[in-house]
Amino acid sequence: MGLKPQLTVKEKSKSTLFLIEQIIVIAVFAICAAICVRIIVSAYLMTADAVDTRNALTLAESAAESFKALDGDAALIHAVLSELGGVTGSFTPNEISIVCEDFALLVTIRDASRVIFADITVSRADGGDELVTLTVATRTGGAN
Repeated sequence: MGLKPQLTVKEKSKSTLFLIEQIIVIAVFAICAAICVRIIVSAYLMTADAVDTRNALTLAESAAESFKALDGDAALIHAVLSELGGVTGSFTPNEISIVCEDFALLVTIRDASRVIFADITVSRADGGDELVTLTVATRTGGAN
């Protein structure tokens, strides 16, 4: 009744090899899972950056179109861009600064005789990366 079957040396060796094999398989699986998680997180971050860049480019294009349509008039450009909603900012005759929820827009206006230039920069509102920079020019007097 109290007899336990005794494992032979060969059977002990097989069970030890089986356990080592299982540990190796689990370790390889864990490494592959970690690599997959890292790839997924990286893809998510790249997508978020692409969306931010696209939105910043849209804002910069709106500023450029306003600049050209309004002949570089800083007050009018500021009024048009302020209608974007939820923005704060200021302007001088040579600089327009607007901060939205996510982005900060800076338009620097330079007058060069009959041509007016604007350097448009969009960066993250939290003072982070510069996302988009455009330079636009228009002739004075409405002739584009």
